[in-house]
Amino acid sequence: MSIWIYILLGLSLLSWVLAMYFFLRYHLKKIKLLKNLSLISPKKKKMSWSQELKMLLLQWSNRFSPAGKRFTLFVNEKDLERQLHLAGFPEGLTVSAFLGLRFVMLVAALLIGNVFSWLGFGGLVLLLLVSAGLFGPSLWIRWLAKRRQEQIGLDLPDFLDTMSVTLQAGAPMDAAMKQITSHMEGPLSEELIRFQQELDFGVPREEAYQRLMKRNDCPELETLVLSLLQGSKLGVPIAKTFSVMAEDMRESRIGKIKEKAGKAGPKITLITSFCILPGVILCIMGLLILNFIYNREGMGLSGWPF
Repeated sequence: MSIWIYILLGLSLLSWVLAMYFFLRYHLKKIKLLKNLSLISPKKKKMSWSQELKMLLLQWSNRFSPAGKRFTLFVNEKDLERQLHLAGFPEGLTVSAFLGLRFVMLVAALLIGNVFSWLGFGGLVLLLLVSAGLFGPSLWIRWLAKRRQEQIGLDLPDFLDTMSVTLQAGAPMDAAMKQITSHMEGPLSEELIRFQQELDFGVPREEAYQRLMKRNDCPELETLVLSLLQGSKLGVPIAKTFSVMAEDMRESRIGKIKEKAGKAGPKITLITSFCILPGVILCIMGLLILNFIYNREGMGLSGWPF
């Protein structure tokens, strides 16, 4: 009798599990169907604290941009605009918004530095925080600009190889460039899409090339533009030019990597000489002193009076 009870309990549990499975499956399919019919809106992804802080900083930067324009100490607006162009206007920053960001960072550094001063950390912390608020945004923009231009140089060889293959297949250059850039991501794609938009709006090709070079400071991109200008005047096959330039850029990149690797040797030697070697010498001297104090017999100094 007890065996039948266990069997019935097991069958009941199995039936309950199957019922819950099919109900959950039905519920998920219902939600998916409602989303496809746009009857319910998907949940918005929750922003992380870093994204929320970034959005708050940008809002305050736009709000305090008039105050930032009056405080342009250690800032050249022409050079700042150039760096923003090279960085691709990150987060939609304009010159006025960047000056507002700089003002907000400086005020925040002063407030935090005063709190640390009241806690007894001295004026050195305040000086460091003020320096970070004053020069940190400019250094950040320069770093972004340098990284963006380096990324353009890294993406160019693959783009040129793809362009060469597409042109050899018989596609026109503008159509091939539009097709390739539509499947690309990154700063090179952004610059080439803007170049194509200028051509579509009627800007002469040579002027569009000049604008492309002015917006960037990448040697590889400048070499490409100059080659295109010369090739269009002299009638050189563009597909062959792209293929040769891609190979040259890769060889140049390998040469730069070897050069950096060669420069790393003396730096490592310098670190070893000034950091590791003194530690090793101190360890050896410590062992000698300990042996001199506790193991005179082993060192042959047992008869010495001291």
